[in-house]
Amino acid sequence: MEPFRPAPIEPYRVLVHNYPSHDPESNRFAQAYEYETNSVKKNALIFLGGLGDGPHGIPYVKRIANAIAGEFNYAVYEPRLTSAFSAWGYGSLHNDVKEISALVKYLRTTTFEMGKIVLMGHSTGCQDCMYYATHSDEMGLEKVDGFILQGPVSDREAILAVFEEESPGKGQARMDLSVQVAKKMISEGTAQDCMPREWLPKEFWASPVSAYRWSSLASFGGDDDYFSSDLPDEKLAETWGKVSRPTLILPSENDEHVPEWIDVVDMVDRWKSFCKKDVISSLSGLIPEADHRVKYGPAGEPANLAQSWLCDRVHAFLKQLERHWQEEAIDAATVSQ
Repeated sequence: MEPFRPAPIEPYRVLVHNYPSHDPESNRFAQAYEYETNSVKKNALIFLGGLGDGPHGIPYVKRIANAIAGEFNYAVYEPRLTSAFSAWGYGSLHNDVKEISALVKYLRTTTFEMGKIVLMGHSTGCQDCMYYATHSDEMGLEKVDGFILQGPVSDREAILAVFEEESPGKGQARMDLSVQVAKKMISEGTAQDCMPREWLPKEFWASPVSAYRWSSLASFGGDDDYFSSDLPDEKLAETWGKVSRPTLILPSENDEHVPEWIDVVDMVDRWKSFCKKDVISSLSGLIPEADHRVKYGPAGEPANLAQSWLCDRVHAFLKQLERHWQEEAIDAATVSQ
C-alpha cells in the first residue's frame, strides 16, 4: 500500500549564513541555513542529515527549531556540506567534521558569540557526530557541548539487507566481493574513482560512489562502521570510550533499516557500557512508532505523535544539559579556590 502522503509543509523563512570555508586556501564561502524564530539566539543546535540528505530534507527539524527556541534560546542551523544530497558517495566523515568545525567556529567567534553548541545527527549524520567526538583532539576541531543521535543505524548491515533482498541467499557473498573490489581499487591508488555499478546494489546506482566511500560504508570496521551489532568490545571501547560530552541516543522504534533480529535497546545499553558515567543521557530511548526519518507511523500515517515525542525529548535533554553545565561550573569554581 502506498503510504499516506501529507500535504506539503507551509513555506517558512530561513537565514542564509556565508562563512569562511574550512580550507584556508579556498576563496569560497560555506553556507548554513538558520531556521527563523522570534526568540533571542544565545545557543545553537547544528543538525546533520544522513546519506542523500541536505538542508530542509528531514521532516521534523523545523518543529525542533520551534520547540527549543524559547526557554533556552537555541537557534537551529543546517550546513550545506559538500557531501550533501547526491554527493554523499564522494564524501567522508573526515571532511564532514572539518566543515562542521568551521561552522562551530563561525558561530562562536562572530557577532553571534553562541554560548553552547550541540550537534544533532540523523542516520549517517550520527556517524558525523561520533567521528567529531572521537577525533576532536587529534584534528583540532572546535569544541562542542553535547550530541544527539537520532536514528543511528549500521550502514553496513543495511547494505547487506539490500544485497540479500536482491539476491536471496547470496547477499553476503555479493557484498564481500564488492568490498574486495573497493579495497583493490584503493590499493591501486584509485580510491576516489567511481565504483563500477555491477558491484553495487541497484538501489545505489543513482549516485556515483567512490571506492573509498564504499569501503568505508560496507567494510567491517570501516570509517563509517560505528553502529553495527557485531562490532567487538575492543572496537566499541575505542570509540564510545572517547565520547566525553553528554549524548542523547534516540533510535526509531520501527526503523526499516534495522534488521529484525537486532535488539536495539540491548545494543544501546552495550554502547553505554563503554562510556564514562553519565555521558549517555538517561533520556535516551526508542522514538515510539517512528520510522527511520520520523516521517510515517506504523500504518503509513504522518508521524505527528512521534515527532512531538522527539521534540519533547530534545527539549528535556537541553534542560538536562543546563543543569549539567551549571554543576560543571560549580565544580570548576571549587577547584580554583
